[in-house]
Amino acid sequence: MEAAVKTDRYSVMSEIENNTKEVRAMVMDSYQDMLDGKGRDYKEFFQELESRYKNANV
Repeated sequence: MEAAVKTDRYSVMSEIENNTKEVRAMVMDSYQDMLDGKGRDYKEFFQELESRYKNANV
């Protein structure tokens, strides 16, 4: 039983490490896009969202 727990712990830690690497890569890609002038202004983005849901029935 203890061997199974160690193996499971190893696989979980490995998965966390892989996810962390993927997130870091995505953040760096987004940062590079921002430096290149790609993307949208956050004010325009949130104004669009507000206009969509301003009269929505929640």
